[in-house]
Amino acid sequence: MTDGQKKADDVLSPLPEALAAKLRAANGDEPAQAAARYDLDGAGRYLDGCLVLTDRRIGSFVRRDGAWDEQWLATERLGGAVLIEGLGMGLLRLLVDGAVAAEYRFSQRHAKEVARLQRRLERRIEKKEEADSPDEPRGDEKKVRCDKCQRVIPPWSEMCPACLSRRKVLSRLLDFVKPYKWQAVTGFVLAVLFTLAGLLRPGLVKPMFDRGLGTATGRPDYRLLLILVAQLAGLMVFQSLASAVRQRLMAVLAARVGRDIRLRTYEHLHKLSLSFFSKKPTGSLVTRITNDSDRIWDFVAFTVIESVISTLTVLGVAVAMIVLDWRLACIVLLPVPLMLLLTVVFHRKLHGGFDRLFHRWSMMTAVVADALPGVRVIKAFSQEKREVDRFGVKNSDVYAGEIGMISLWTLFEPVVQFCTHIGTLLVWIVGGWWAVTGRMTPGTLMAYMMYMGMFYGPIHMIAHIDRMLNRAAASVQRIFEVLDTEPGIYSKSAARPVGELAGDIELRDVTFSYDGIRKVLRNVSLSVKAGEMIGLAGPSGGGKTTMVNLICRFYDVLEGSIRIDGVDVRDYNVEALRHRIGVVLQEPFLFHGTVAANVAYGNPDATIGQIIAASKAANAHDFIVGFPDGYDTVIGERGHTLSGGERQRISIARAILNNPRILILDEATSSVDTETEKLIQQALDRLIANRTTIAIAHRLSTLRKANRLVILDKGRVVEEGTHEELAAKDGGIYAKLLRMQSETQSIIAVGSG
Repeated sequence: MTDGQKKADDVLSPLPEALAAKLRAANGDEPAQAAARYDLDGAGRYLDGCLVLTDRRIGSFVRRDGAWDEQWLATERLGGAVLIEGLGMGLLRLLVDGAVAAEYRFSQRHAKEVARLQRRLERRIEKKEEADSPDEPRGDEKKVRCDKCQRVIPPWSEMCPACLSRRKVLSRLLDFVKPYKWQAVTGFVLAVLFTLAGLLRPGLVKPMFDRGLGTATGRPDYRLLLILVAQLAGLMVFQSLASAVRQRLMAVLAARVGRDIRLRTYEHLHKLSLSFFSKKPTGSLVTRITNDSDRIWDFVAFTVIESVISTLTVLGVAVAMIVLDWRLACIVLLPVPLMLLLTVVFHRKLHGGFDRLFHRWSMMTAVVADALPGVRVIKAFSQEKREVDRFGVKNSDVYAGEIGMISLWTLFEPVVQFCTHIGTLLVWIVGGWWAVTGRMTPGTLMAYMMYMGMFYGPIHMIAHIDRMLNRAAASVQRIFEVLDTEPGIYSKSAARPVGELAGDIELRDVTFSYDGIRKVLRNVSLSVKAGEMIGLAGPSGGGKTTMVNLICRFYDVLEGSIRIDGVDVRDYNVEALRHRIGVVLQEPFLFHGTVAANVAYGNPDATIGQIIAASKAANAHDFIVGFPDGYDTVIGERGHTLSGGERQRISIARAILNNPRILILDEATSSVDTETEKLIQQALDRLIANRTTIAIAHRLSTLRKANRLVILDKGRVVEEGTHEELAAKDGGIYAKLLRMQSETQSIIAVGSG
């Protein structure tokens, strides 16, 4: 099979197999390059439809009465491919000579694949695409169905639970255990010795009864009894010591593995792009680092060794019982098949149950993580009861899930216990009869009873170990879902180091979409000279914040490129590039800690003199020294103990200390009073000197000092010029926004007067 055939097969994989086979057979010389499903007709009724894009045509297929009706349209005739978003549905409209040639409606389940096909078709129409450059799925798109079994993937999982190999998942833990392999080997050796010592103990009981107490010979041998008792005591002491050392070794090993997993996961989270965090609830990620790592610690510390001990014990005891009396051994083994069957049945139910329970836990944690940072808003609107009720619903869901799981494994244990009781009763009846009639010595019966207790006990443990394996496998799966997520934004292996930047910025035909459907920026081109200050303005949702996010490389462009000093930002080292860019946000984020630590967050090696100098430049020094502990004053989480203006000036001091070459101001003065705005503006004037500055503002008066203004609307640059030029432009968006703000301020002034 050629590479082209493989690519065509990959494109056709979402389509029904009968249609895919038909297309492969009919279009061998014109392979499919993009495909998508659509499922609504013009009246909103469901249908089974597919779109297929080849080198020269786009085809529509609709299944009717088991057959596929097809219609083809040459792409060279198309003048446009428009994607229209609706409430709960979307529409793909194909245009020929300005008129609508075809329309295809689809529900949200097919929105992303239709959007990919539309992007491809649009590039084809604009002559920006080569025939052999297939549109690959975006890496951050979650699959709806499993490629292997075609089952729907639940919302609480990144992969198909039905195809999850528990053995393969848990075996990946070995990567974290390898650095401590000798500690693990020592623990396993002690576990084996502990098991062997346990197997020897019943072997001493038989001669103690038969010869030491004389139950078989009729004459007690107290000397032999004392020797056997001493040997038994020695085995007990050895088992106690081996158990203590083993448990400490494995607990320390598990603690180190848990530490490494938490560190690796947290470190990897910081490598992931913002798009990952926008799709993952905070509570879910916190639960993975805390609860899941704790379960893995418990699994490594106890479950692994206990499973080894239990397995060795069951095998060793089975051999010993067969050697003692194979007939009684058969009686003991009678309940085992039923116990194994019950274990398999309950295992399947428990595995899915633990995954669903984790999802409920993460949803509950997400409510807490969402509410606590916004506690001020909650109290301001007196919504405490509402938030408590919201948490109560999620808490009840967790409780219901836990009750369901408890019902399963508490039912399982008594049933298994009953099976063991049947075996015990049968051994007492048969073995007791044989001992009374002389076919078996009392010592043999006692040793047998001890072995039988040792045999059924580990089977109970293995049943519980299976539950622990399920929980650990689910936790490991969730941890590795994070670790296996490739960073969307990363430095290339041959990334260029970032030296002293001049600060020239150029956007070339930049197009971007967050979800792969709605384009936030469309073919934006813009040039900013080093040291120049430009202002970004325009209606909300125009793409201003998105543009600066792309310059900071929080996201990568979908099409086009962004260049700084003539170099594509994707060719720079990400960390070094961001260190050269300073950002002052509308809502500055401060960490729990001292004022000095927050000012020096971007430059932790800064001296106190540098921190004070930056604070003075930001007009923050005067209010900082007014605190009881000055620069050592501990501010609350997110800086809630400070006013908005104080937080903003500390944020500006942080940017000044970092000494960036490119400065991003995102609504830096929009939420403060006039007096504070004046102080902040003075600080900003010092900050922007000799730096390339991009300022976003809705309060347009703050942009008067900009060299140029760029007005964005619906993802496009619609106006560009100085404040005076745009203000004098009749019918312009900037002039309209100025007029609206002036009218609003007049109304406010009249009201306050």
